[in-house]
Amino acid sequence: MPKQEKQDVRAFQHGVDFIKHPNGHYILIWASSGDPPVGEDKDGEWSHNVYYSMIHPAAPKINPIPLISVSGAQEPVSSAISQDGHIMLTMEDSYQAKHNLMQSYAVYDSNMKPVKAYQNVVFDGGHSGHVAAIGNNFAVFYSDEWVDGGGVDDLGSGDDVLLKSYDSKGHFLSQKKVAVGNKSRDWWPMIAGSDTTALLLWQRFVKNKTHSQLIYRVLDVKKNKWVSAEIKLIKQLTYYTYDVQYLADLKRFMISGTDDKGKGFIFLLSRKGKIIAEKKSLPAFVREAQPAISTLENKQLKVVFPTSPTGLIVLNVSAKTITVKNNIPLNYSWSYSGTDGIFLDQSEVYFVSLSVKGLREFRINIDR
Repeated sequence: MPKQEKQDVRAFQHGVDFIKHPNGHYILIWASSGDPPVGEDKDGEWSHNVYYSMIHPAAPKINPIPLISVSGAQEPVSSAISQDGHIMLTMEDSYQAKHNLMQSYAVYDSNMKPVKAYQNVVFDGGHSGHVAAIGNNFAVFYSDEWVDGGGVDDLGSGDDVLLKSYDSKGHFLSQKKVAVGNKSRDWWPMIAGSDTTALLLWQRFVKNKTHSQLIYRVLDVKKNKWVSAEIKLIKQLTYYTYDVQYLADLKRFMISGTDDKGKGFIFLLSRKGKIIAEKKSLPAFVREAQPAISTLENKQLKVVFPTSPTGLIVLNVSAKTITVKNNIPLNYSWSYSGTDGIFLDQSEVYFVSLSVKGLREFRINIDR
């Protein structure tokens, strides 16, 4: 990939996830160029380490603990936890890469002790990967190669997207070509997993346009077989402004994003990739931001998204409906380098957002 523009805030911090611990607490995992972050060096190079902190929902407090500290940059970090309590991390990594960058991974137990210690290679030359748990398996969805020109700030785009699956101890199981070849340029792959299937979501380059297309497909990871055909969900998307989550209580995938007109959208899909419900003309969603999702109550979930440039939107989501409940103003402009949130109880959410100054924390009552 080309060197990023000088003001790219991802040089400071990039990639953050809340992981639900088996004991009901959370693990916060993020990548940062130090504690506090320092950004790029004098040569314009990035240098990220991976940190974690145990988070108690009764009294959330961040205590950064270095997890991976080597030369070069390990970002954006993506993490997931399997049903048996193992945690896989994957990141775009320059450390010991033969082809400038590689997609690497490591596996830990729920106490963050190594099961398959860093550094392990998904693909040398891979980048922009994200991981999901599918039962007691993991799947890493990543991009390969880079094509100069087009995309954000004319920096270019990835070329192909591919997937590799692993057991919960990090042993390789299978691989799948998702979108490869000369017919399209595909990158920024996102993934969410049910107990057997994964929804794969990515953006496709559109020549001479400043928008992309949003594409998805569903894979049975355990059988390594496609469940759905490739579907073009949104024809005109604002680059990078999309996300996918699996809502286990509802047995639904949830895709969110922002179109090129600045309008947000949400789709609910079955585990086979069929669209069940949709909501459009919402406020724009924040790039690289994930929602806080409550536990099930009255057959509904509360889902809270950061909205661009400031604020939150609160939705009630059932297995067949999406309803806007509230919009909450905030006196803070979200960064595009990573945001994630959890519910502390049915009325209060806790968001952590990455910034040039370090982690920003927000506790917000959504019933106000």
